Order: sequence, then structure tokens, then C-alpha cells
Amino acid sequence: MFSRSQASLLPRIARLVIVGVVCLSLGVHWALLQGVAWAGMLVSFASEGSVMEAVQKTFDGQHGCALCKKVKEGNSSNRKQTQQAGQSMQKINAVLVEMTTLVAPAAETISFATIRERVVQRTELPETPPPRCGSNLRSLS
Repeated sequence: MFSRSQASLLPRIARLVIVGVVCLSLGVHWALLQGVAWAGMLVSFASEGSVMEAVQKTFDGQHGCALCKKVKEGNSSNRKQTQQAGQSMQKINAVLVEMTTLVAPAAETISFATIRERVVQRTELPETPPPRCGSNLRSLS
């Protein structure tokens, strides 16, 4: 069905998809877009004046570009959705905790005597193996 190179490619693609989904769920895409916006602002402000002024204008928060505003809106809406999901998860958890009862498993009783027996058994030296005849011939020659 698949050749060897295609079969080894599938796990790589699966890992890449998983990493992408985790990055999206953590909001890394907003940080990436913000970095792109800052880079664009830095270049445009540096063409108008000095580099120090460009850095100050870029990061002071007063001279935001359109992409910065979109990132800010997206970040705030993402946080609101996360908070709402967290509240609903708390409600679900509260219902589930009330419905379930936990029973502790039966524990094995261990006394000091059984522990000592195990320790004593393990500290005994192993039996010495018989000498090999091949090693004796090499040492004689």
C-alpha cells in the first residue's frame, strides 16, 4: 500500500499536525502575528527617523498599526472564550464529583519482617561461576 519512505513520512506529518494544534490552542499564532507587526512597524518608523526613535515608537503602545489592533482584539476575544470554557468546565466537574464515589483499593499489608527478608535475599553474593577453559589456555601462552 505505502512505500517505505511514505510510511516513515506519516508519523512526521502526524507530529507536525499535533504541534500545530497545540500551538494554536496556546495562542502562539497571536504572538507570531504580533512579531510580524512589530517588525513592520520598526522598518517603517526607521525609514522616517532614527533607529532609537523607531524602537521607542514601536514598543510604546501609542503608535500601534492596524495589525497590532487586530492582534489585540483577537487575543482579548480568545481570552474571553477561554474564561467561558473554564467556567463551564467547573460546572461539569462539580456535577461529576457529586455523582461519583471513590473506593480505596485493598492494600497489601507489609510488615518489617517481610521487608527484612527481601533485603537479606538481595544482599547475598551470587555464586561464582566455574572458570572457562578457553581463558586458562590464553593465560598460559
